[in-house]
Amino acid sequence: MDNLNIDETQSSPKVFYEVALKKLDEQMSRIEAVDRKVSSIIGFASIIIAVLTSALKLSEPEKLSFCVITLLFLSCLVYIFLIFFSIRAYRFLTWDMRPNLEKLQEYSLTYNDLAMRYWVARECVTSYRINENNLSAKTSDARKAMYLLVIETILLVVAMYLVLTSTGL
Repeated sequence: MDNLNIDETQSSPKVFYEVALKKLDEQMSRIEAVDRKVSSIIGFASIIIAVLTSALKLSEPEKLSFCVITLLFLSCLVYIFLIFFSIRAYRFLTWDMRPNLEKLQEYSLTYNDLAMRYWVARECVTSYRINENNLSAKTSDARKAMYLLVIETILLVVAMYLVLTSTGL
């Protein structure tokens, strides 16, 4: 622990400690929220493609127009990209979670409570900064997957509409 000259009569290290812990906790909550959204996107996209392609099989598959086949091909291509960006969003499996518990134990035997709170807060800020870049990339990939879900849905709905209107159902 490098030079911690802290005046124990000041309350600002305590405030810093509380805010740093809260910010890191909020960041972890945002990470979990993005993971849940990506999981929902994958599930919804898979259900849509399965249901609509199954419904298309009920029509006369040999009579599908070139336009419908093209829309189905494009929707499958979009689905592949959706899965790609979803996997990229999940690629960050480890996050920086400071302080290191061994150092925390070691320092707690040497330093007073206020100095420890200040050190822990600085460690939380370091974790927050490291994680924020990865969280931004994760969020960007999740957003791309969401846009692709919308595109996939539109392509499949249009294909289904064309099939239904051409078969007279």
